[in-house]
Amino acid sequence: MSEFQGVWVVAELSSDGNLSETSQELMTPARRLADKLGQPLIGVLLAGNQDVSTAQAQFGHLGANQVLVVKADSLADYQVELFTAALSSVINERKPNIILLGASSNTADYAPRVAIRTNGGLLTNAIDLDLNEQGAVDVTRSCYAESLLSSVTATARPQLITVKKKAFPKPVANGNAAATVETVSPDLGAIQPRVKLVNIQQSESKGARKLEDADIIVSGGRGLKGPENFHLVEELADALGGAVGASRAVVDAGWRPHSEQVGQTGKTVNPKLYVALGISGAIQHLVGMSTSQIIIAINRDESAPIFKSSDFGIVGDVAEIVPELIRTIKEQNLVLHV
Repeated sequence: MSEFQGVWVVAELSSDGNLSETSQELMTPARRLADKLGQPLIGVLLAGNQDVSTAQAQFGHLGANQVLVVKADSLADYQVELFTAALSSVINERKPNIILLGASSNTADYAPRVAIRTNGGLLTNAIDLDLNEQGAVDVTRSCYAESLLSSVTATARPQLITVKKKAFPKPVANGNAAATVETVSPDLGAIQPRVKLVNIQQSESKGARKLEDADIIVSGGRGLKGPENFHLVEELADALGGAVGASRAVVDAGWRPHSEQVGQTGKTVNPKLYVALGISGAIQHLVGMSTSQIIIAINRDESAPIFKSSDFGIVGDVAEIVPELIRTIKEQNLVLHV
């Protein structure tokens, strides 16, 4: 195994050219693993013809020793065949020991293909990482709808690991730190993607931040009785400076868009504060928000399962309680620090 050296963080970029939130969070466990192994920490960017200078600098500020830019015009937009071929090529050539990726729809698509092409081991949806005595990574991951934790290890090299959003805090950036940059250009000319990207349409969102990135989330369920009452969720979220979420029942009923759905078939969130309004607390919903630091539930059914997972619970009618909360917040000019 001595030929496999280095800890890689394969980044995803936001629309403005910055490292995604998850990619920044990955630098915390990556730096720890690299220090324990005495191996370099390398940030990897898959890039087309876009400017990645900001992301390169961010990698350096967050602790990377080197940035490897895998550059080809055809990598400007995500295509599974091209991303798989490009990343597999540099992995087989340079033989990293550990490769960390954010758990996303894209990595769920191409990471298994990369693992096959590189004879590596793939572990997915990690929530914690640690190095064992054999120099392999012990990965803690949740299973059975978040009701159990399992510890798994990949003995093959390289070790590819996808990590869930919000599993780690972002490291403190050092504005004076810099990383060396190397650019490689894999030959992708012979690859013809079987899917053609027609366009990318940004989903509409009333909040300034993505739901999965928000520190405060107010979600509504069927207890609101109808879509005409969802303004209570929006107004409370606005008063708290948070984002709006919804249960699957609400989305299935057509009250809210799928982009706001929290749960097993929606988005997994990990805010500092989660407020559940009229949500009963089915296991599928709890899967998506149970790791929130503080959970407040308002429901008129005192036996609702959501109360078992809540830090604070109010038994009562959302339509009566929430307007009073909003009025109090506004009248007293309360500012919530999370």
